[in-house]
Amino acid sequence: MVRHPWELTLREFIEKVRHDHGIEIHPASAAVAGGLFLSKDQRLFPIPLMDEDDLMPLPLLRFLCVQYHLPPELFHLDPEDGDDG
Repeated sequence: MVRHPWELTLREFIEKVRHDHGIEIHPASAAVAGGLFLSKDQRLFPIPLMDEDDLMPLPLLRFLCVQYHLPPELFHLDPEDGDDG
């Protein structure tokens, strides 16, 4: 089955960014970006919700593009809005 260019697993995203841009991303930090935070006593505890081999949701892909200063066009995303494809 063929996937769209924006349908990446977290592992594929990390490898592409490392290979194409020389940016090292630790899988846990990227998974946390797509996860939840629990709080206790005014401290936040990150809870990753995805595995490295899960397809990333588009909002996470967009967030990581912003976080690492990557143009969304690299992943065939519209740079202006949330409409993808």
